[in-house]
Amino acid sequence: MTDDLRIILAGGGTLGSVSPLLSIAEQLPTRYLFVGSQTGPEKEVVLRQNIAFRAIAAGKWRRYFSWQNFRDIYKTKVGIWQSLKIIRQFKPDIVLTAGSFVAVPVALAAKLSGVPVVVHQQDIKLGLANKIMATLATKVTVTFAEQLKYFPIKKAVLTGNPVRRCQSASNEKPLVVITGGGLGARGLNDFVASFIPKILEKYEVHHILGNDNWEQRLDLPGYIAHRFVAGSMLDLLARADIIISRAGMSLITEAAALCKALVLVPIPGSHQEKNAEFFAKHNAAAYVRQGNHQIMDRYIYKLMVNDTWRTALGENLHNLFPPQATENYIKVIRSVLNK
Repeated sequence: MTDDLRIILAGGGTLGSVSPLLSIAEQLPTRYLFVGSQTGPEKEVVLRQNIAFRAIAAGKWRRYFSWQNFRDIYKTKVGIWQSLKIIRQFKPDIVLTAGSFVAVPVALAAKLSGVPVVVHQQDIKLGLANKIMATLATKVTVTFAEQLKYFPIKKAVLTGNPVRRCQSASNEKPLVVITGGGLGARGLNDFVASFIPKILEKYEVHHILGNDNWEQRLDLPGYIAHRFVAGSMLDLLARADIIISRAGMSLITEAAALCKALVLVPIPGSHQEKNAEFFAKHNAAAYVRQGNHQIMDRYIYKLMVNDTWRTALGENLHNLFPPQATENYIKVIRSVLNK
């Protein structure tokens, strides 16, 4: 690998598809361009990493009838033309993506331009965007062995989920982090609000609300609200004793690297429920359905009084992920480029 290697990273809309790509950029120094959405939170995070950013139009195909599908077909076509122009100008050696619909036009444009594409499958359940892009990919990397069945044998490679370098840190007072991801989560915020006074009896609480949910913040001693956390997110997670979050795979992977106890409250009716079920089955996280106050109350109490269980959850989560995922992924990049 040389410094003149050119790599396009494609993803966004939320931060879930961004974090694994940034871990690659962190550990494989070369020239990068990130292609993301026009309205998502990824631009701020990417620019903080000193990576150039370009936005394209992106549609989303819904698996039910919606007039928005017709509008988004047009947006996807625009995104393809924009991606073709970007590829022609940047001249990448390879395109890397970890999902999201904004990456689909980029992957298609790369395929049409003869540029190899590597698609990474994070979530336990295969989503439509990755299902489409897998047909265009040279290689498909997966987080867990259970996901290999979704893809052709010659394409699929088990790597684990790339994660940015992170190290646990101590905190003067026990700390709980509540986060709904890069966009925040109004439903999660409403659900956890009634439990926060109990948590504050023992812990300081840092609550990441999302830019559009700022009015949901509470006014309580020991409670610290954040609209959005970009550069210091890993530092905040590193200091946490307990993390209450949605069940996106990027945050779960970062919690695993830090051996943190997780309470997962997935988006109802989404692919995140499969993620939460998977980790709960392996005693690697507590799984609570949004709205189930009785189960949430039980788990919060148990985590607050049972240090042994809290530690075990973090260790089980850590041990569940294949080690050296970023290094494994970089090997895949080398193998594709050396063909």
